[in-house]
Amino acid sequence: MMRSDSIRKALKFTNIVMILASIVPFIINTLYYNITLNQYEGIIENVYSANSLSSNLKNDIYTTMWNIVTGKTTFKDNTQYALIGRIRENLDELEKNANSEDNGYLVQVARNTLETMESYVNSIGDNIARERPVRENEELLGEIASVSDLLYDVIQKFVAAEMELAHIQNAKIRQSMDLMTLTQVLLFFAILMFLLRNYRQLNRRINEPIWRLKTMASRIAQGDLSIRVEKPEISELDELTDSLNTMAEKLIKLIDQNVQKQRNLQKAEMKALQAQIAPHFMYNTLGTILSLAEDGQTENVVTTTLALSSFFRLSLNKGRDWVTVAEEKAHVENYLAIQKMRYGAILEYDFDFSPEILKESMLKLLLQPLVENAIYHGIKKTRRRGHIAVKGTAEGDSMIFTVQDNGLGMTPEELEKLQANLLNYDVSSPGSGFGLYNVYKRIELYYETGDGLTVESEYDKGCTITLRLPIVRTQAAQPAPDQTQAAPTEGA
Repeated sequence: MMRSDSIRKALKFTNIVMILASIVPFIINTLYYNITLNQYEGIIENVYSANSLSSNLKNDIYTTMWNIVTGKTTFKDNTQYALIGRIRENLDELEKNANSEDNGYLVQVARNTLETMESYVNSIGDNIARERPVRENEELLGEIASVSDLLYDVIQKFVAAEMELAHIQNAKIRQSMDLMTLTQVLLFFAILMFLLRNYRQLNRRINEPIWRLKTMASRIAQGDLSIRVEKPEISELDELTDSLNTMAEKLIKLIDQNVQKQRNLQKAEMKALQAQIAPHFMYNTLGTILSLAEDGQTENVVTTTLALSSFFRLSLNKGRDWVTVAEEKAHVENYLAIQKMRYGAILEYDFDFSPEILKESMLKLLLQPLVENAIYHGIKKTRRRGHIAVKGTAEGDSMIFTVQDNGLGMTPEELEKLQANLLNYDVSSPGSGFGLYNVYKRIELYYETGDGLTVESEYDKGCTITLRLPIVRTQAAQPAPDQTQAAPTEGA
């Protein structure tokens, strides 16, 4: 199958085309519009300045010189030259901003006319200084009026020329606006056609492979893990296709693994049942009872028999998995009472449980395997007197149980190996450490936590096993109505 181009590249090309098609014409039109508008504003400014100059030109110059000739003001006040200076500055500004050569020529004519007017003003000044007859100054005043009219006419021609340019610029502005509008309309339709074309192409190139992937996902959800999808026509879906194919393969493996784990769990449950029944424990206990009977220790025979009966009653618990902490504590007390009969003075123990946790629920048979582990793997391997301390207390939303012994303990290497066995124990070939693994695994399954059991040990100093169990308030223990009282606790 021929592979098409990347969708990412197609979208990138589409975006670039749209951006360029939108921005470039807009920038060009905007620049042209701004340039034309600036020229138009310059023309309007020139017209305004020229009108302001011409409106005051005739009256101001003639009136100023008339007042000098008639003696109302003196020539030495220089008001006439100040006025001429302002007019010259205005002409300089108009010449600077002239928008055509013809307008610049008109400003130059106006400047020459102003110089002629200034020469007449100088003549009036000379006549006044030499005290010439007033008649001569009146004649000069008439010439100034004529020159003022000429200057006014020149300025008006400049205004007319600038107004013509303003009209032309205004037409250009309208044209630029019309062109911009037309360009935007054409661009809109061009982009619309381009997008519709790309949409049809992309839709065709994407929908088909996505539909195949969707079909695969639906069939996987229905349980058909044999389906596979070929590589699609677009590269962006390669990884998704590979992931779905890989997921289907891994699901098959995970299902197989889960089936195997279920089998292992069933084996573990069978092994746990065998450990709970503990035939060898019963055999040893009955042997102890027989020895006590032969020695005539009737009271101890009764006590041991009651403890054994209560031990198995609590072990079976009518098939229930949950008991109260008080029941679990009684179960361990019965077990230790029996062991006390066997080992005598070399075994001592004590209990320390907080009263507030005794009515809480917990998974059954969690503490007894730990105590059994402390006796057989700790205390029995030493020659000194053994001591086991079983404690239970509340800590926040959890219950903390510890089983501490002063037995042989473990080296760091042995402790590390034990911890590794807890995580990777082969229940199909159980050996040492099965009791701890059974507790660890049941906590993991029922409490859904992986850190419910921790082991601390130091060689020749003993071992401490800690259980951290969440308080399960929704799992009532439902204690049996005929609970047997536990054997008395014996301490050091």
